Amino acid sequence: MPVGCVTCYFVRHGERIDHIDDTWAQRAQTPYDPPLTNDGHMQAQRTGALIHTLEQNAASSTQRTEYLVLTSPFLRCVQTSEELCRGFHRQHTQMHSSLNTEWQVAVEPGLCEVMSENYFAEPVPDSLIDQRISDIASKKVCGNMAYDTTYTQVKQELPTYPENFQDMMARFVGTLDYTTSKQIDELLAQVDGETGVRKVVVMVTHGAGVGSLLWATTRQPGAHTVPYCCLTQAQIVARTSQPLSQFGTTRIPAYQWTVNYRAYSEHLPNL
Repeated sequence: MPVGCVTCYFVRHGERIDHIDDTWAQRAQTPYDPPLTNDGHMQAQRTGALIHTLEQNAASSTQRTEYLVLTSPFLRCVQTSEELCRGFHRQHTQMHSSLNTEWQVAVEPGLCEVMSENYFAEPVPDSLIDQRISDIASKKVCGNMAYDTTYTQVKQELPTYPENFQDMMARFVGTLDYTTSKQIDELLAQVDGETGVRKVVVMVTHGAGVGSLLWATTRQPGAHTVPYCCLTQAQIVARTSQPLSQFGTTRIPAYQWTVNYRAYSEHLPNL
């Protein structure tokens, strides 16, 4: 497995409407699924531009990079995904770069919000997953990306409610491990002799999710400050001795990573 063949970006969604408008949930048909604010959209665009800058520095002229966005099914994450791509494209146009701008997107329920009683008074319906896939496929959202119909979800339903913190962490570790394994398998399965291919996976999730992914890639315990639309860049280094366990059964990751820009938000000084 070539070092650096898989790079992941972990992004928390942008600012959500119910955190600035206390009355929104009372008026909403789906109070468990708030959209972004205007600032949230702008935060995501700036983070997408930052991803372009980092990719411009990481990719070489001999490499072909394939981009896949995996998003939580919650609307704020899907909207963030769309704006990340928009910001990436805008930066690409301004910089006249040679990067591949074709991003694909897929819904990954394994990246969803922690199903805690502190966040939800009742279970969120699993229908949210199919609804969001339909929204993307019909271009109601993420119209600037094609849905990756070849992607197989690590998790096909929302977590069991209520979900405790340990189970949530194991879910994110499993989602990262299985997603990474799939990307590596695709690289190894190439039969055309192509070399120099990079796989970049942008995972758009929630605050607790980013914290769990930071644990999975740094193995450093303790609370992490995870601002809206903060960015973490993680690059795979090696396989550990830990086997790829049954999904959701361990909080010990199966891969070693090097992590840069840990929950970075300095590109958002005024938002």
